[in-house]
Amino acid sequence: MSDSEFLQHVAYPHPFDDLAVALCDSASRYLCILSPTLDHAAFDSDTLAQSLSALARSSRQAEVRILVSSVTAIVNRGHRLLSLARRIPSSVQLRRLDEHPDWNGQTVVIRDRDGVLYKPGGSDTDGFYEPDSRASTQRHLDLFNELWRYSVQDPNLRALSL
Repeated sequence: MSDSEFLQHVAYPHPFDDLAVALCDSASRYLCILSPTLDHAAFDSDTLAQSLSALARSSRQAEVRILVSSVTAIVNRGHRLLSLARRIPSSVQLRRLDEHPDWNGQTVVIRDRDGVLYKPGGSDTDGFYEPDSRASTQRHLDLFNELWRYSVQDPNLRALSL
């Protein structure tokens, strides 16, 4: 598959999960993830956690931002991305957004300013992969940044110090 290929009807959670890793592996500066529950099937993998860790440690400017609406399953069941955010909070931020009129439950992975993977809210299986679309990526990044402004740091996501 070429990097400029646009894919429709990407099955969720697989190969959605593999395409999320591909975006992360090719990121040079940042990756944003927007997901209602940060589904374990799509986002709780060693491969993605290692790829995000490598990105976060690649430079001081590298940044990973993850935004969810529910932290219950992440905290109760555990999640590799939660562990990563607790290990390197300066580069990997995980926040909660209770609700926002512009967010209808879609799941989005954004790479830098030119790659996006998304699944519309309400769709159980169909996602879209646009690894080389500045316009689509910018639209999703604008939404993500708007939602991020209204998000909060949930105390349940912090590391417990003993």
